[in-house]
Amino acid sequence: MVLHSIRERATGWFAWVIVILISIPFALWGINSYITSDANPSVANVGDYKVTVQEFQNAVQNESKEFKGQIDDALIKQVVLEKLINNRALINFLSQSGLSISKSQVDSEIRNDANFQLDGQFSEELYNRYLPSAYSKSNYRNSMATQLLLEQFSDGINSSSFVSDNEVKRVIQLIKQKRDISYTVIKAEDFANAVTVTEEEIKNYYQNFQNQFSNPEQIKLAYLEISRKDLAKDVQVTDEQINKYYQDNLPQYTQPERRKASHILFTLPTDADTDTKDKTKEEAQNVLDKINSGSDFSEMAKEHSQDPGSADNGGDLGFFAKGEMVPAFEQSAFSLNPGDISDLVESSFGFHIIKLTSIEGGKSKPLDTVKDKIIESIQFDSVENSYFEKVESMQTIAYEQPDSLEPVAAELNLATKESEFITAAGGSGIFSNTKLLNIAFGETVLEEGNNSDLIELGNDHVAVIRLIERIPANTKPLDEVKTIIETRLKQDSLTDKAQEKATQFITLLTDGTSLEQLSQDNSLIVENSGAIDRQNMNMPGEIMRKAFTMPREMKYATTKMMNGDVAIIAIKSIEDGDSGDQALFDSIKTALLQNKGNMETSLSVLQIRAGSEIVINTQLLNEQE
Repeated sequence: MVLHSIRERATGWFAWVIVILISIPFALWGINSYITSDANPSVANVGDYKVTVQEFQNAVQNESKEFKGQIDDALIKQVVLEKLINNRALINFLSQSGLSISKSQVDSEIRNDANFQLDGQFSEELYNRYLPSAYSKSNYRNSMATQLLLEQFSDGINSSSFVSDNEVKRVIQLIKQKRDISYTVIKAEDFANAVTVTEEEIKNYYQNFQNQFSNPEQIKLAYLEISRKDLAKDVQVTDEQINKYYQDNLPQYTQPERRKASHILFTLPTDADTDTKDKTKEEAQNVLDKINSGSDFSEMAKEHSQDPGSADNGGDLGFFAKGEMVPAFEQSAFSLNPGDISDLVESSFGFHIIKLTSIEGGKSKPLDTVKDKIIESIQFDSVENSYFEKVESMQTIAYEQPDSLEPVAAELNLATKESEFITAAGGSGIFSNTKLLNIAFGETVLEEGNNSDLIELGNDHVAVIRLIERIPANTKPLDEVKTIIETRLKQDSLTDKAQEKATQFITLLTDGTSLEQLSQDNSLIVENSGAIDRQNMNMPGEIMRKAFTMPREMKYATTKMMNGDVAIIAIKSIEDGDSGDQALFDSIKTALLQNKGNMETSLSVLQIRAGSEIVINTQLLNEQE
């Protein structure tokens, strides 16, 4: 099973982090993550659903960015497959259980997405630009609905998690715990005369750890690129075009009008009879007459308003836009000028006396302030057809004449560029793009020597590449790395000697010798910290980490320092932290609830997975390695 393999490859706490990670839902990759085709082979089947090669490869590419440098590529692929299988098993389960997300929920999520907003408002233009076709929009909405459903499942479990006060207090006691620490350092360099490194040891190390001295494969690429943004820069824009665009899109540059008002409310029951209504209206009119005669509106609101949400604030309702208040109230408020006081306004709540205090928005930004953005938009839009025509030509010619980029460059009047030597880890500019690197080091470019397919770099930016020069991976010769190996072996031996001495001293301390006496007898310097907490920045990090992970019953321990020295640590006393800080208590409880929610979610997902029919195409999966 893949989970077993993951536990074998990633050990300790990190293994558990990965297991929890792959079991937490809502980790979708791209708008087409859950759109499949029968013609596309699958690396796994979950029920009737196929996890296609394309979906798997897209997911691996995205996940590699997050885990780059932390775990190897093979493990990333295993993690990705597990996440895809778990997500689909959960989606199948939720669908079979009759759970779904409404159209209005998806609409709300899209409208509140910052990617589709201009000046804080939803922009249909940005939405259309991001999702240019109806097919893409349909897929995007389906994926969004799936995402929300997964989040709803997880949120439901998180909201039911429970953490006791005693658990929180114990964590705070540990977090705020103070320890009185003393330490001394056995210097590795003191054993320099006792350590020698032989030629045989150097050769053995070189033979056993050649992978540490390897030069990765390097390639140099020729490439052509087309950027819609670059094409747009050459477009001349007239003042007439700018003015027309500004007028046609004026709502984008206009902040909706918002009004700030205060009110005094005299409530009426929904079933109030005529006498009750007349009596309430008369009471309201008497207050209005006092205000019109000079009484302070705010004081009248505090004394007479029956709106518990605003009365204590002098009736202040804050700012609101059209559509946020009941119609009668809104109609009156938007007919007043700042400082005006309305006549009695009847609504479904009762009778209102409204005072308008201020108005904001409602005015369009001056053309001069948005002119540069308008020019960019006009330029960008004007090259849409030419950009896609050039892209189509690039793709066609590069494919039909795969042994050179010159025909493409000549047809499209492009300059062929060359990269520096790069490795699979990437370089700068477009050579940091994971998709490009995967293609550059793939079979078509690297082995067959052909032009690549069209590579979409994002933001209407594409490229085609081909191999110029290749330097295979190789191992540095021994003479080149001999000094490095000798230094490394010597440092390790010095540290081992220091550790041996420190271990002997620990035995003496355990038998009753004091650290002070030990230091005097061996010319060591003892540092005393006094009572310090985990956040102390005045002590070496290695000392702090070891001192605060020593069991309560352990008084002495050793730890290796980054420079190869070995420290002896003594714990004089331990004082647990005070859990009386309510703000800290609340924040720790929130964090513990989240952690427990993640654990319970993971267990639920794994249980659902266990009841799912899953078939993994091992052969096809291995071909993706």
